[in-house]
Amino acid sequence: MFPQQRFSRYFIWLGLALVVAGAVVLGATGEGFAYGLILVGLLLLGWGISHFPGLGTGLQRFWRKRSTQMGTNGVVGAIAILLIFGLTNFLAIQIPLRIDLTENQIHTLSSQTQGVLQNLSQPLTLWLFQETDDANLKPFLDNYQRLNPNNFRYVFVDPDRNLDAVQRFQVESRGEVHLEYGDKTQLLKVLAQGEPLTESQLTNSILQIQGDRQPHLYVLQGHGEPPLDQIPGGLGQMAQLLATQGYIVSPLNFTQTPTIPPDADLIAVIGPQTPFLPGEVALLETALANNQSLLLLLDPQTDPQLNSLLDKWGLSLDQRLILDQGNRADFLGLGQSTLVLNQYGDHPITTALAGQNSIYQAVRPIFSDTTEAIAATAILRTDDQTWAESQPEIPDPTFDPPGDRPGPLTFGWALEKIDSQATMKATRLVAIGNTTFVTNGWLEQYLNSDLLLNTVNWLAQTEEVPLAIQPRTPQERRLNLRRWQIATLAWFAPILFPLGGLGGAIFCLWRRR
Repeated sequence: MFPQQRFSRYFIWLGLALVVAGAVVLGATGEGFAYGLILVGLLLLGWGISHFPGLGTGLQRFWRKRSTQMGTNGVVGAIAILLIFGLTNFLAIQIPLRIDLTENQIHTLSSQTQGVLQNLSQPLTLWLFQETDDANLKPFLDNYQRLNPNNFRYVFVDPDRNLDAVQRFQVESRGEVHLEYGDKTQLLKVLAQGEPLTESQLTNSILQIQGDRQPHLYVLQGHGEPPLDQIPGGLGQMAQLLATQGYIVSPLNFTQTPTIPPDADLIAVIGPQTPFLPGEVALLETALANNQSLLLLLDPQTDPQLNSLLDKWGLSLDQRLILDQGNRADFLGLGQSTLVLNQYGDHPITTALAGQNSIYQAVRPIFSDTTEAIAATAILRTDDQTWAESQPEIPDPTFDPPGDRPGPLTFGWALEKIDSQATMKATRLVAIGNTTFVTNGWLEQYLNSDLLLNTVNWLAQTEEVPLAIQPRTPQERRLNLRRWQIATLAWFAPILFPLGGLGGAIFCLWRRR
């Protein structure tokens, strides 16, 4: 035996020791000489293996073994899987594709937010005066930054260290959140420890700092309309929702203020129970003549005496009540007079709502016969399983022509009168034969709030407020199992599934032999 073969095993052990020592030093200190230890160790290890006695003959016998071949296949397969996994992650980093598979897309910013961010004309900075991200806000804010990395950024500021920023924004307490847009600044909110920042709060604050003024909505009172209060059947939730969207919502009573306020962007007539006087109707017509938009939500079996106004727009009210022959709201514990819609007209108000539900209780048809000067679009329409009942007070009503009218029936219209000289904004009117969908409790159901917001935004013609769906909240899904189902799962998981796998392995081994 040659001397180098005799001492080869010692070189192998010494080389392994140097490689391990170099790796430990590199991981612990990061010193450069660790690379030298690893290199010398690899050289000694390679020399020792190459001069190990009987290496060639032993390797030949080793590679001929069936166990070696099978083990090699397993190692090669494992390495291939690791390479595929690594390559997939590399490509995912280089091409950041995001797919939100949640039911309500809760990890995706709403189309409203996307429109707002795309319309940023100059850089906007969100300043958070807290030294740590105690509410895990970074992933949420990264979604904003990803949509417009050039014009949106956020900064966490330690108020004890960055005194210049504290003085510039006049920060008084830790947790303040400020927006900076051009030369304008705005306090968004003061966050308590661990309190998150919602998409609605941030997006609406961006809209406010972008706009020069807030649109003003006046809601008529004095004719039995629901009050702007948080009571059953009231409009408190509507007023609160519109306020979060940057609107000013105020009541208007013609007996106290017999004029249309000049700052009114739109006027809402919601559920009047008594007729309007001719002078009040004239005021509404004057508002439309001055390009102030009008929203009409009118319940069935009421007559607000607005015929002279409606005639000019080609609209007529039907006193019948729309009923659902299939009673598709029965699963909600509601009757035939409740309609659940998921198909809408092709209009900016309802385009984003297609395929999703909205709900209405007590609905009247509205018919349209407009002229060429007025563009009318049916936005809310029932299907052929509904009819307009002329005697809804009788028990168990059925479709009885000719007094009743078969569906489909339209109960929501969006109308627009465009100035022929194109010197002013278009005059817009929306008429819907239902009030309940905007009242307290109903506004939160399905997409009712989205329909309201889109309608008001379209009427207000505020370019900085895009028409979109509100941010979604997670749906609570619970799996309710019976006792026998729980017992079955208890047996399957720890006992039957493992026994099935073992049985399959034994069967495969028996077949191979």
